[in-house]
Amino acid sequence: MLLSGKKYNIIEMTSVFKTSLEPILTLGKIFGLINISYTLEPAGLLIWNIHSTYYYSLLEYTRMIVLLLFTYLVYIDELYYIVHYRLVKFWITIIAARSSEIWTIKLINGIIQFDQKVDLLSPAFMVHQNSISKKKWNIVLAVLFLYFIGYEVYDIYLWPPATFDFNTFLIFFFGMPYILDYVVIITVYFYLSNIACRFQTLNDFWKCLPLGLVSVPGEWTYSELAMLMESIRLLHAELSQLFKIFSCSYGTLLLVFFVCCIIDIIYLIYLMIELENVIKHVPLHMLNIQIVIFLMSVILAASSINEKKIKIVSYLRLIPISKLPVEIKTQIKMFLYQISLLNSDEITAFGFFNINLNLVVSVSMFLV
Repeated sequence: MLLSGKKYNIIEMTSVFKTSLEPILTLGKIFGLINISYTLEPAGLLIWNIHSTYYYSLLEYTRMIVLLLFTYLVYIDELYYIVHYRLVKFWITIIAARSSEIWTIKLINGIIQFDQKVDLLSPAFMVHQNSISKKKWNIVLAVLFLYFIGYEVYDIYLWPPATFDFNTFLIFFFGMPYILDYVVIITVYFYLSNIACRFQTLNDFWKCLPLGLVSVPGEWTYSELAMLMESIRLLHAELSQLFKIFSCSYGTLLLVFFVCCIIDIIYLIYLMIELENVIKHVPLHMLNIQIVIFLMSVILAASSINEKKIKIVSYLRLIPISKLPVEIKTQIKMFLYQISLLNSDEITAFGFFNINLNLVVSVSMFLV
């Protein structure tokens, strides 16, 4: 849609999202959170690759066999209940992710298709791109990786193992801090932040409309304004639906993550009570802080979505509609009604029940 009398700045969010998605998908494939057979096609969507079925199936089976072998070696080598709990947590996380894999694919493809629609609408507006670049995501991944390595080195310094062998490596792989927690949190935060960025883009679109939605001779007619308002409203509804799809794809995984985090905090408190050496409390405090930061990052990202999602209400309520044409009034009323149906502060666990984010963080902070 091109409107006369304006200069346009076309943004392409699709390519930015697909580029930054690649390392996130790679992490998920390495740890079994998503099937290796899914690849990005030239047209842009994430699909099941049917051209190399045997090759990808072989990789998928090989990865699962390796993870099962690692699990078996740790299970027969360690008899402590906490080690068994870590193994159970590892596989429950993978099962939770794979059980909602179809929804994850719908979420990714939904964001890509949404961006394609935004790219078509963006010539009508002068806005800056709100997507986070691949470079910034790589920096986040590098910082988390360096922290993980640094923690493990410090842990070995405080509690040096009797021998260094392959089983020692496996203990660190399944032990605290759980490497899979890093993969889960960066994946969840990636999708939440991308959804929040797109709500901000819609808010920026709305701010580009003339003040009071009054027709501007030579630039904006009431018919054009009504069409643009409807486009923004429909995109807003589609993005809200993508947030619901996120709940279906990651709600159960987040529930498992939250419950395990609370169990981990209780276990860490028990260790701090049992250990007399205060120096050895330092890594335990670090783990507690890490868990709280992980939980808070999810809470803040979800809260940011809710804030940006209803931000447009403040714009709508400031518009004096008494003298506006019927088509503009209709769009405003439909938009307000649409937003009134939205839920906030909750993510559903695969649609069965709600996870109250405020309650989760309150319980965690109370335990810490």
